[in-house]
Amino acid sequence: KLVQSFCALGARVFDVVKGDGFINLAKTLFGVGRGSNTSSIEITDLLPHPTTISRNITRLYEEYKIQLIDICEQLTSFCLIVDQCTEAHTGISYCGIALRYVGEYSQLFTFIIDCFPYNAATHSAQHLREFVNKILEEYKLQLDSTKFVVTDNEPKILPAFREQCSRVGCADHYLNKQLQHAFQSNQIHLNKNTIESVDCELVQNILNQVKKVLSSVRHSHQQQKLSQKLQTYSEARFGEVLVNSKTLNDYNLIEKKLLDDICNFLEPFQEVFDALSEDQQPSLHRVIPLRQYLMNKCEVKEDDSAAIIQLAFFLARQIKNAWHITDHHRLSTILHPKLKNFDCCIYEKEKSINVLKQEFEKHKLIDSSSCTNTLHLTQSNVQSSSPASNQTHIKKSMIV
Repeated sequence: KLVQSFCALGARVFDVVKGDGFINLAKTLFGVGRGSNTSSIEITDLLPHPTTISRNITRLYEEYKIQLIDICEQLTSFCLIVDQCTEAHTGISYCGIALRYVGEYSQLFTFIIDCFPYNAATHSAQHLREFVNKILEEYKLQLDSTKFVVTDNEPKILPAFREQCSRVGCADHYLNKQLQHAFQSNQIHLNKNTIESVDCELVQNILNQVKKVLSSVRHSHQQQKLSQKLQTYSEARFGEVLVNSKTLNDYNLIEKKLLDDICNFLEPFQEVFDALSEDQQPSLHRVIPLRQYLMNKCEVKEDDSAAIIQLAFFLARQIKNAWHITDHHRLSTILHPKLKNFDCCIYEKEKSINVLKQEFEKHKLIDSSSCTNTLHLTQSNVQSSSPASNQTHIKKSMIV
C-alpha cells in the first residue's frame, strides 16, 4: 500500500521500486534499523538531503582517507598522475594528484587523491617536487626509480620529475598540443634557436568563423532550438570544437563542404583521445599503434582540398617529431600478446626487441647479485655455527 502511494501520489513510475538502486536502499535502511541501539529512528536523518550530506561529508572524507592510506601503504608499484592548473577568475593555482595501480586480478584502480591549492614559494621544479613529495608522505607513498609519474610536457614540469621516478609524458597532451598549434599558431619554436612556420591559414580562418557563430548563437539564447547543446572553444579538448559545430544549421558565411571535410578529418583524433583516456584498463601499450594510426590517417589523398593538405602535412610531421615514444611504450607493446608482432608499425619492432633484451640482462644481473649475496651469507652462517656444532658433538660423546 505504501509503495502504491509512493508511486501514485508522487507521480512516479512503478519501475522506480523495481530497480537495483531502490532495492539496495531498502536493504540498507532495514539493516540500519536492525543494528540501531535506539528504540526509534528519525527517517529524515537517513535520507539524503543537502543538510545531512554537508553534516557528514567531512566525517566520510576522513574515513575514506584512512582506508586509502591503508591501501597505499601496501603498494609496491604504482603510477601517479600530476597536473597543475590556475583558476582564471581567482588566480589561485592548484596541483591535482591521482593514483593508479593494477590489482591482483589485473584490474586497474584509480583514486583521485585531491586537487590541492598550490602554496609553495614558487612554481620552480624544486618547489613543485617538494610539494608533491610532502603530500605523498601523508599517504605513505614514496617515489623511486621503479614508480611511474604521468605529467604533461610543459617545460616547467619536466625537470620536477626527472629524477627518483620514471616519468611518462601524457599522450593526450602531446596530441592536443599539436592540434592547438594547427588551429591557432602561426609559428612554433622547435628549440631556442629554431622557429618553424605552421602554414595552416585556411583551416584557422574557418575555425575563427565557426567560433564567432557559436558565440553569437549562445549569447542570443538560440541554442534552445537546437537538438544538441553547442560547446564553445576549449583548449583542454581542442578536437571537439569542430565536431560539435556539426549541430549548427545556420552558418551561411562558412564553406559547408570544407567544414564537413575538417570534421571528418578530426574524427580519428577524437577516437584516439577516447581510447587513451580509458580509465578501466591500462592504455600504455596502445600508444604506439594509435600514434601510427593517426599518421596513416594524415596521408594526403588525391581529392583532398588545399586546407586538408595543409592540416594533414603539419600534423603528420608533428606527430612524428613531437610525440615522443619511450622505452616504456616499447616494452608494454612487445609484451602484449596481440601487439608483440608490431604489424601496425614494423619499424618499432627491432628497437623494442633490443629494449626487452636490455631489461632481461639488467634483471639477470640483479638476480645473480642477489643469489651471490645469499650464498655468501649462508656460507658465513655455516662457518660461524660449525664450532658450536663440534662442541655439542664432543659434549654428547663425553656423556655417552
